[in-house]
Amino acid sequence: MNEYVLIISIGPVQGFIAAARRSRDLWSGSWLLSEMAKACAKSLYEQKAELIFPAPTNPQQALQANSDLSVGNKIQVVLTANTEQEVKKIAQSAKEAAQKRFVEVAQQAKKELSASALRDSIWNTQIDDYVEAQAAWVAISKERDYAAACDLASSVLAARKATRDFLPSAISATDTAFMLPKSSLDGARETVLQEDKLGNTARLKLGLSESEQLDCAGVVKRLGLKNQAEQFTPFSRVTAHSWLKDISDNELKTLKEAYEPLIGLELATRVSGNDGLYKKLPFDAQFCYSFRLEAAIRDNKKEANCSEALQKLLDTLKPLWRKYGHPCPYGVLLLADGDNMGKLLDTAKSKETHQTITQALSAFAESVRKTVQEHEGHAIYAGGDDVLAFVPLSTAQKCAKALSVSFNDALKDVAKELNATTPTLSVGLGISHIMEPLGNIRELAKQAEKVAKGDTYAKDKQRNALGISLDVRSGSTTDLRIRWDDEDALNAFKHWIDAYRSKTIPSRIAYDTRNVHARTKFALTGTAQWGIPQAEFSRMLEHARTQGGEKLTKENRERLEKRANELGFNKLDQLSNELIIARWFAAKTARDINN
Repeated sequence: MNEYVLIISIGPVQGFIAAARRSRDLWSGSWLLSEMAKACAKSLYEQKAELIFPAPTNPQQALQANSDLSVGNKIQVVLTANTEQEVKKIAQSAKEAAQKRFVEVAQQAKKELSASALRDSIWNTQIDDYVEAQAAWVAISKERDYAAACDLASSVLAARKATRDFLPSAISATDTAFMLPKSSLDGARETVLQEDKLGNTARLKLGLSESEQLDCAGVVKRLGLKNQAEQFTPFSRVTAHSWLKDISDNELKTLKEAYEPLIGLELATRVSGNDGLYKKLPFDAQFCYSFRLEAAIRDNKKEANCSEALQKLLDTLKPLWRKYGHPCPYGVLLLADGDNMGKLLDTAKSKETHQTITQALSAFAESVRKTVQEHEGHAIYAGGDDVLAFVPLSTAQKCAKALSVSFNDALKDVAKELNATTPTLSVGLGISHIMEPLGNIRELAKQAEKVAKGDTYAKDKQRNALGISLDVRSGSTTDLRIRWDDEDALNAFKHWIDAYRSKTIPSRIAYDTRNVHARTKFALTGTAQWGIPQAEFSRMLEHARTQGGEKLTKENRERLEKRANELGFNKLDQLSNELIIARWFAAKTARDINN
């Protein structure tokens, strides 16, 4: 009998998570990938493999379908077998379990549509060809210890993934069966929808926009995991939360009564997950935004029941908009990733140490949902050191900081035990408009995470940071990076947010600061020349006035001058970015960002 390290990778990650146009696509794709990985891990566990990644304390319960555990797409185990053929058989069985889980969810989704609405031949081709699972295994021996076996297995798996087969869907370029529109989520695959046979009910169920097409996985994302759909919260509900908190209970009750009929008419969706955080208005909240409601009224003017219900909701919202303003249509997609995890894992020379690290990561992952929830957001995915979540503008920066602290706390003991540097968490916050396509929103969050990682900085200044990317629909993208160990920068940024909320600094001061930088950067040939931008900056602060016409308070002026000095007057553009983004984090209403 020999011991083997076996690693299995489940995918495609891009197809299941990144291919998204709606909030539901993003949530479903993340959940589905985790479900397949759990099924794979469960199969290995039942075949007497010792789990390394993941390593839940109660595998039998944690690895059940639809459990709360989120599992990454890479499974690692140690198993005992007589021959490599036996290992191959175990790996094949685990891969088939992942495929079976996808098929189960896909068949559930298929039942939601009539048989005539789908192209069966395309559906059957895609359902059997979608899941990618590669495996690699290496024997542990006297010459090759556990750590060396892990390294070699990882290298073999990487090579195997790079040389996988791509089977053609069509036999020839003139195969008419495949001369079809491509999926809007995955341009490499044909649509499975029969457009001319899709009724209005089916289109509403699928949430199809005009001319939108879906492949097999796209239909699964929209209609699969029906029993778990209550865990899904639309981006619009998260973005509207800060505004809804200001509305009185009686006003919310009236709004709830006006919104309820839209569920039966399938114009809106119910939100009941996230431990009831959104129970005061348990709906998608998209129609709290006037532009969404007005568009729905136009689109449904020929449907009497729909038109009447939407008009009643409009009549209910008008006085709320007059009293509280319109909700801010921007929110945050948070994307976080651990730093230097590879270095920590490299110090683990035994499977027991690997399991200890995994258990520490699992403890962090299990805490993520609660942490995000405490900051009024909803975690989409939390597996190991990877986090994806929707968060309101008002709490995003605090949520990011709390996750960073939690990650550090979870891993510091095991890092100390291994005499290794404690890993840190880089967090990216992508600030986007609710009408932005989900693919763009996710790309912005990835950009923010890249900003946080700081690969262009000096080695000792990389990682361990907060990265923010603000994408204004009518303007450009603004990036900001603040290290978690830079207390001065963090305190200054928090002060700017508080000052905007209390309206003690004007909104235009950020852009005036940017103008000072643009007008004086010609003088910045050295620190000796900082006198020109410094004088211009001071003059600008002297003339700055709040909305009420008051001059800046002494505290605000001193803080702005101190921060400019900390950054250096050759970096007033960075101060400008801090102020611009702080203004958005302070916003509750559309007016807060439009004035």
